[in-house]
Parts: sequence; C-alpha cells; structure tokens
Amino acid sequence: MKKVLVLTHEYFPFAGGVAMYCYNLFKNFLLENYLVASDCPELKNQNNNVKIKLVSPYVWPHWLFGLLTVARLVKQHKIAVIFTPNILPLGSIAYFIKKIFHIPYIISLHGLDINLALQNKPVWTKKILLSAQAIVCNTRYTSGLIKDLVPADKVNVIYPNISINSKNISAEQIESIKEKSNVGSAKIILTVGRLVERKGHTLVIEALKAMLDLDCKYWIVGDGPNRANLEKQVIDNNLSEKVFFWGKVATEDLPLFYQTADLFVLPNQQIGTDVEGFGMVFLEAASFGLPIIAGFSGGVKEIFTGNGDVCYADNSQDIAVAIRDLLTDEKKAASYGQQAYLVSEKFKNKQAESIKLLERIIG
Repeated sequence: MKKVLVLTHEYFPFAGGVAMYCYNLFKNFLLENYLVASDCPELKNQNNNVKIKLVSPYVWPHWLFGLLTVARLVKQHKIAVIFTPNILPLGSIAYFIKKIFHIPYIISLHGLDINLALQNKPVWTKKILLSAQAIVCNTRYTSGLIKDLVPADKVNVIYPNISINSKNISAEQIESIKEKSNVGSAKIILTVGRLVERKGHTLVIEALKAMLDLDCKYWIVGDGPNRANLEKQVIDNNLSEKVFFWGKVATEDLPLFYQTADLFVLPNQQIGTDVEGFGMVFLEAASFGLPIIAGFSGGVKEIFTGNGDVCYADNSQDIAVAIRDLLTDEKKAASYGQQAYLVSEKFKNKQAESIKLLERIIG
C-alpha cells in the first residue's frame, strides 16, 4: 500500500467525530503505511504521529505556513498520498502539494465542513473536490451535498466505525458516578456531544418541564459554546435538581456513562449550515443497548429505520412524550434498546469492508 499522510486538525485522543472517524479508519493499518500530521493540542509526538503547526495568523493565506511544513514531511517520509478531513484550509495545502510534487490527495467530508466551504468559498471548494483523487463521505446524506459538483465515480461512502466498549466497568464505578450527581433511584437520561445548538439540548431541557413528576435526571456530557445558555435555561426553569453538566469527558471514560444511563437522547436539528453529518454517539449508545431518541437531520436516518430501533422527535412536546414512554414502559425500552444494539453490531461487522475500501481508494 502507498504511504499516506493523514493531514488533519483533529485526531485521537481528541474526542470529536472527525477525530474519531479518521483514527478508526487508520488505526488498523500498519504504522509504516501512514503518518499522522496534526496541530491538534491533544496529539502526542509518538509512533507515527507528528504534531506540527498548520496555520499561522502572521501570513496570508494562513495555511501557507502549513504548506511549507507539509512539503518537508512529504519529502522526508516519502509520502505517496495525502488524506485530509478538513477541506478548508487543509484541502488547499493538499491541492498545492499535488501541483508541486504530483502527489494525489483524498478529501474526507462530514456534513458541516462541506456546507461551510460551499457557502464561504464555493469556486475554490469545487476546484479542490475536482482535483482530488477520491472523495470519502461519512454518509449517503453527505455525498448528496456534492452530487452536482463532482463525478459520482469519484465519491465513496465509508461509515464511521465503533471502537467503544463496556469492558472492565464495575458496579462500584457505576455507584460512584451516581453518587456524584445525587441520582438515588432516578432514571438517567443521557446526551453526549458538543454543546452547540444543533444537538438539541435546549429541547430536552424544555421537555423536562413537562416531566416534573418523573423520577429522572438529565446528564449532559460534553462542552461547547452553548453551555452558558443551557445553564441559564436550567436555572430559569428551576431544573437544577434535574440536570447535571459533566463537562468534557475523556473517550476512555465514556463507556461508564453509557453503561449507567437508562435512555439516550439527542434530538439533533439542522441550524443553517450546521448539521449532524452522521452522529457517532448514536451508534455508541446503541452498542450499550440503550433505547434512543433522535432528531431527523443529517445522516442519522441512515443508521436507524425508526421502526422499533429508535424514536424520532424534533420538538419538546414529542420528546417529552417519548421520554415518558420509554422510562415508564420497561418492556418497550428493552425492545428498542435491543434493536438499536443489533444495528450497532451490523455497523461493527462492516469495519473490515471499510478498511478494504479505503485501501483500494488509496491504491
């Protein structure tokens, strides 16, 4: 296989969807077959990971600094192909590396990234896409965003893989985490994800107002720009006893939250160009057998049919009804959780196919 440079702003141990998507694609490759180059603060210089500076505020265009750095890496490590999940600005670096060194590149798209690129720099974005050796999309939904821009035979769909599991979680750990948020006998509603508007946390908090009689707690795992607004909403509605903010949680600690929760809720929406391209956390929750309430936007519908494997709801009233239903009907909740688990297993079984497809694309 040709040696690949994975050029990215996000990579494991950073817990974002793009970071985990790339990590799960390449982690099964031999180390000598790829090199990760990133300015991700969490990345460590070890094995085949190289932490570098890719943009600079002191030059224009800002990615020009990264172009010089990547050019050195390409020559030093005899790179044959570049793979990047950041169409802007890193796709610009890959484009000029191809022009200078005749090294092909692969662009990976995830939803919001291509929407923003087409909104801000449509001509340049199309040029980068057309010059790519191949384009990898995380869902058919995402591939549909570029169907009128590039030839169909250049576009490939590779779904994200699941790498999270419940091994080594003890009853003592579960009791300890419950004590920290004063759960008692309450059922736990869980959301995992960045605190941004499209994730729908606001709708869940609004739904809680109609469920004051239910013995439940809402755990919010993650951090982001919308946290202050959510905290204010909780206080304004006297829900401080119901809602617990955990903040950012390390990837290796997430299984404990999934294992402890009774219900996973993430009513994702599309807000302007911001969309849930896939929703890795849905598959993670499903892999723990959790019943799930999801929104309608993005590629989520490619995971679940909504026919007994997930509840779809996009407003606070419907969310309240669905939560009450799944928290009070144990048989129904167990059935939804089991069907969601089977969906997650189907995706796990496709991991080998994904690796083979990527190998063929790389050449």
